[in-house]
Amino acid sequence: MTSDNCKKVSLAKGAERYKNVQRALGLIKPDLEKIRGKKNILIKPNLTATKNAFANTNVEAVRATIDFLLENFKELHDSRFTILEGSGSAYYEKVTTREVFENFGYAELAKEYENVRLECVEDFLDFADIQIMSVAGPETIRVVKRFFDFDFRISIAIPKVHNYAIATFGIKNMAGVIRQDDKSLLHGLRTPSAPNAKTIFTYIPTSVIAWMRRRSPGLVNFIFKKSITYLKAVKVIHRNVVNLAKCVWPDLVVLDGFYCMDGNGPVDGFPVKLGAAICSTDPLKADGVGARLMGLRPEEIGYLYYLRKEGLGDYSLDGLVGDPIEEASRRFRLHPTYAIQKHWKDE
Repeated sequence: MTSDNCKKVSLAKGAERYKNVQRALGLIKPDLEKIRGKKNILIKPNLTATKNAFANTNVEAVRATIDFLLENFKELHDSRFTILEGSGSAYYEKVTTREVFENFGYAELAKEYENVRLECVEDFLDFADIQIMSVAGPETIRVVKRFFDFDFRISIAIPKVHNYAIATFGIKNMAGVIRQDDKSLLHGLRTPSAPNAKTIFTYIPTSVIAWMRRRSPGLVNFIFKKSITYLKAVKVIHRNVVNLAKCVWPDLVVLDGFYCMDGNGPVDGFPVKLGAAICSTDPLKADGVGARLMGLRPEEIGYLYYLRKEGLGDYSLDGLVGDPIEEASRRFRLHPTYAIQKHWKDE
């Protein structure tokens, strides 16, 4: 992975989600030439919620992406598209990712195409270790080894505010390939290697916090605002996302901003209609435009700042094609804990 300032990033605004995604992809078509000859293509949607459709990647954005690629790169008719996901909310609510696929139209999508299949992280037993940090010290998360079988990887996500990392886009969406019971480790507050370390989850189990967050987000936010370990967690998560991203980097990011999310994201926030789509083969460029649509600067988000500093991409507006940002952007209501989250950069 090297920085490539010549890559384009597109912004398409319009009245239809499907057409927006297709137009955004068309605007960067020259950068998609590297998909030619690829036989095993990953599509990673964001299906973090079991009920809130506005928190999940709409199936029409995935359909638009597949159709564009098949129409413009005919050899891909002989390739396989695999939609792989591990829904975090499904794990905590004791349902399966396959049920989420069923409930949000993905099972029907797979029936429409001979070369599209669905796979769930919980169906696999082999994982690769990635080192991260918790508030108490080093930890290890496990990423499904199936991810490394693909020769082209597409992240199709939604611009949303986040309860730890300020905002989430295409890069952080790749956290879905983490083993289900390791997902919360990315946030730093689970400390299995240091069982005597005291965090919120010492007193309230992760599953209970997840349950409470769905039913009383105000109470959970109040608890977290009073937590010293939460302040530590909002610092380590950005470094953890960087360590993860280096291993599961997407080749293409598609951000469906037809509806985004503000407030209590990434699951329980409010839909914000922007009617836009963003595409780039430089994930930092795509996420950088996504941040700007929310009224944020990319450098305000720790993991984007660190990835840019390490030369893994470019979130400048060099190479922007399509519609002007000011025609699609608006200032989002950030997460209620943002006043704490913004201290990620403090030493």
